[in-house]
Order: sequence, then structure tokens, then C-alpha cells
Amino acid sequence: MRRISGIGARSRFGVQGPVVVTVVAAALLVGGCSDDTGKKDKKEPGTDVTAARLCGGTLDAPAQSALRRLAGTDRFDESAGGNVPNLFSVRYTVQHLHDEYDQQGVCLIYTSGDGSDHPLLDIQFSADDTYPKSAGAESGSGRQSLGVYTRTGRDGVDVYFRCATKAPSSQSHIGDTKYVKAEMYSPAGRLRGEDPNADRIAILGSISRAVAREAGCASEAGLG
Repeated sequence: MRRISGIGARSRFGVQGPVVVTVVAAALLVGGCSDDTGKKDKKEPGTDVTAARLCGGTLDAPAQSALRRLAGTDRFDESAGGNVPNLFSVRYTVQHLHDEYDQQGVCLIYTSGDGSDHPLLDIQFSADDTYPKSAGAESGSGRQSLGVYTRTGRDGVDVYFRCATKAPSSQSHIGDTKYVKAEMYSPAGRLRGEDPNADRIAILGSISRAVAREAGCASEAGLG
């Protein structure tokens, strides 16, 4: 059965409470980027790297600056979760867009040396056959919108962009779809900087553009 993402779906980190939405005049929580399906939160030892090398090197210069502002450092650790064999790559991510949740491409970013086993940013991509038609910023409706739909909440960001992909087989968890969902969970209480939502969108947008290029849909994705 396909997973359902939505308000309050993040049980792994116990996200609760009200949400402040900055790109729309509504209160909602960006949910669904993680669940209790066995993904690993623990840091990988000896993976201390700079922002430029994270998430398969997909962070452009503005995204790297945004991450440094959010974290207050330029030294990070990275993990891909417990059921994914290697660190994040756009090729793996595109190949597994239609897989079950715990097999999809994920990039977990930790601040090096902070003593926490929970990531600062949890980023994941999945194929989707639709996008929300309410309570969000559709394309062209806000200064921070990307793709066809952008939703920001206190603890995360969702971006949907046009990217038609076919399921690898009839047994795939998700069938043929018209969109890709990029989702980020990032607990607001750990973020620094003057405009965390703008910085989170800059990071998610940069990685999404790399995924769209690999999937062959960059021209239709509307990711800037």
C-alpha cells in the first residue's frame, strides 16, 4: 500500500504543535518526509565534509551559503538512511522514485560535532501522480514558490514539480506519474539565520534541479 503523507505524518521525530506558513496564509504542517519504516538516524563516522560535497555535490553556491546560515557551521556529516546502500546520488534517486518509502533516495545532513543523532535536514524524493490543490503556493503565486506547488511549514518544505516518470515494472510500489515530490524535514528549533524558509527552499530547489536534470525533465520542472 502506498504511503500517505500529510499533516502530522512525522512520527519518528514527534513533530507536534502549530505551524507558521510563510508562502500562504494558512496554518499547516509539512509532513511525510519520514516515518517509522526503519530508516537510520545515526551519523556515519568519519564523514565530516563541507557543504559543497553533501547530497552528491548537488548544492550550488547559493544553497551552500543557505546551509551554512541555517547550521552556523561549514562542517557536516551525511547519511543515506538505514536501507539505502550508499550516500545520496541523483542517479539512485531517479531510479528509485517509484520504490517503497524506505528505498527511495534520501539525504540526511547533520552538523558535525553537535552530539545529536537526528539530522538537521532530512531530504527525500518520490514520484507522485498529483499535487495538492489547496493550502499551498502554486506556480507563480509567491516569491518563494518552485515547481507547480510549494508548501512551507514550521518544520519543513514540500515542493512538487512536473516530471513524468514511468514505473520500472508492474510490481513497482508507485505507478507511472506526472510529478516528483521533493520533501524536507528540518526542525525549526535547530535552525539559525534570519530567513530559514528562504534558505530551506534554496537548498531543496538546488537538489531538485539536479534530480530533474537526471530524470530528463528540467525544462518542464519549473525550478528556476
